[in-house]
Amino acid sequence: MRVFMAPLEWCNMLKAIVNDFSENTYIIHNQTEAYIIDPGSNYPTMKAYLEDNQLTLKGALLSHGHYDHISGLNDLLRSYDVPIYIHESERDFLYDPNLNLSTFMEKRFKLGDKHHVRTLKGGENLSLGHTKIHILNTPGHTRGGLSFRYKNKLFSGDLLFKETIGRTDLPTGDQKVLIESVKTLLKTYPPNTVVYPGHGHFTTLAHEKAYNPFL
Repeated sequence: MRVFMAPLEWCNMLKAIVNDFSENTYIIHNQTEAYIIDPGSNYPTMKAYLEDNQLTLKGALLSHGHYDHISGLNDLLRSYDVPIYIHESERDFLYDPNLNLSTFMEKRFKLGDKHHVRTLKGGENLSLGHTKIHILNTPGHTRGGLSFRYKNKLFSGDLLFKETIGRTDLPTGDQKVLIESVKTLLKTYPPNTVVYPGHGHFTTLAHEKAYNPFL
């Protein structure tokens, strides 16, 4: 597995791991606590990072319910008794291989433990130390997509990539809705916001406004 390098000033607060399907998992943390965003296939690296840095895991944040972004959840819950956060309209993705797309994989994915799931609508805040993680409802790639803003960093899942956008030809996708969600990001957050997508390299909202052909 390749390790994706974050900007230098964030190396002490963010760990990024590239999993199967080139999916990015992010661990955001302070000196003691952490959240995992979109835990993919490379769970041993996630667990090792938490243990090596003596971090208390507070939960997992899911940008959406596709297999490549959730495939590490069952392993995670075997080690940590933590909540799993997902949009309320996407809870069924965790149990339906047709929706999470694992029906096409060698092993179909279903979340083994239901009582850890917490649903969100967007607009909520979670705490990481004294700093808030803002939850934004950003559908389009799927019907219940979420983005997460921590400090001046935005984790966009498969909504927005560097100079392109997420696909909308999968179940519950809608390109018109996706474009509106991206425009919401541009109106909500300042241009220097750094975007960490679900696949590929980081970018900024200013760069996307200038160079993304879909915008």
